[in-house]
Amino acid sequence: MLFGLEIHPSVVHFPIALTIVGALFSVLYVFTKKDWLRWFAPLLLSVALAGAVAAYFTGQAASDRAEKIGVPDKAIEEHEESGLWALGSIAVACLLGWATHARRKGTWVAMVLALLAASVVARTAHLGGQLVYVHGAGRVQGAPAVAGQKPDGD
Repeated sequence: MLFGLEIHPSVVHFPIALTIVGALFSVLYVFTKKDWLRWFAPLLLSVALAGAVAAYFTGQAASDRAEKIGVPDKAIEEHEESGLWALGSIAVACLLGWATHARRKGTWVAMVLALLAASVVARTAHLGGQLVYVHGAGRVQGAPAVAGQKPDGD
């Protein structure tokens, strides 16, 4: 939480979108070898990595809040663990993207890792969506989990 605002939901969308788009640009470069496409994937994955770090730290505060409103610990831990895997996979894909695109050799390996990172990020996003839409992690404390249901304690 920053200045009393829950920013995790806003921050997480950057690494999700940028990792997936970065992986797509990696695929485009591998199959077209257009020079103007060469740096898109490493640049996007670099920004995605910065966003993933921010998402991880804002997620720590969000998990405390989710626990207080009764979200199952197992679901929170699964999302957090997947987030760490996503962070690591983005970092590896980013570093390999810079290394291979500079030499223009081995870009297919960077592409495979970027696609792997995108799939891990997509899984993490899915688990985060379940926290919000299945377990009610996004609701205000004391608010009903389902429309028409009485708030906790009534």
